[in-house]
Order: sequence, then C-alpha cells, then structure tokens
Amino acid sequence: MSIVLRELDKEKFNKNVTAILDIDELHDDCETNFKDIIIDTIVQMISEIVEKDGWDLQYFKKDESEKLFKAFMENSKITVQLNKKINELDYDFKEVIIEFSFSRDEKKKIAEIYLDSILNQYRYLDGCIFYGLEEKSIYIITELLSNEVYKLLSPGEIKAIFREKIEKIISGN
Repeated sequence: MSIVLRELDKEKFNKNVTAILDIDELHDDCETNFKDIIIDTIVQMISEIVEKDGWDLQYFKKDESEKLFKAFMENSKITVQLNKKINELDYDFKEVIIEFSFSRDEKKKIAEIYLDSILNQYRYLDGCIFYGLEEKSIYIITELLSNEVYKLLSPGEIKAIFREKIEKIISGN
C-alpha cells in the first residue's frame, strides 16, 4: 500500500501553528517551530487516512520524525508502521509507503502561512526569533525568517510578501 501526499491540510496546519503559539505564550516558551508543526500536521493527515481502514499509525520516534520531515522537504518516500487490533490479544502489523509530491508553490504557501502566523505574535518574535538582536533591519529579519522556514521562501520573497508587517515590527508599532 502506498499513500501519496500532494498538499498539506492548511486548516489543520494553521490550527497547529496557533495552538503551539498559544502554548508558548502561556508558558513563556520558544517551542514553536516550522519543522515540528509540519511533522505534527503530516502525522495527523496520515493517521486520518489509515484510520478509515481500521489501522493506527504507530508512534514516531525522534529520528523517524526527522526522516519524515526530510522526506517532505525532498519530496521523497518514507515507510511508516501501522497496527490494527484483531482481537483482545492479537495485533496485525504492516508497513505503508508515504510518498511526498509537493510542488514548490505548495511548500511556499505553507511557509507563508507559518510566517504570517508568527508575524502576528510580536511577543513570540521578540522573545524567540529576534532575541539578542542588536539591530532590527528588514535585511536581518528576512534572513532570520527565511532560515526559520528552511529557505522555502527567500529573504526577497519574504520582504515582498510581508514588507508592511516587518516595517511595523521594526518601527515598534
């Protein structure tokens, strides 16, 4: 069995970003990051697909999560483990190949959604992304944000899309 993913559930992704940002604000943490939210969203999507046939996706260990993210970024394949309870004592197990086939535009849209969400959270930006910056210039900020989304959007693209928000951040408004 093989599952091909061509797009991310953007509503689910946006909810995950918002939830993690809310937790960060509540606990004054800096846990929000693009990679973990991508992984969480993909795991949720795969789980929903396999649960339709009565299967459960097995838990992802740290190294497996890294492989999942790498497969997403490189549009490659990854094998995941499923299980299904047969009776009180027995389980059935199988492997499924997840193939990623995301267009460059789809990945850019995902990065844009993420950046739009964090750019609306000045406290998170200031305490987690811009912490320790001596100077906030549009060049430095767009470089940091490009790195935050693994360069799916270039600093120039970020500047073009979010110029107004970034200028407000720089001016402190």
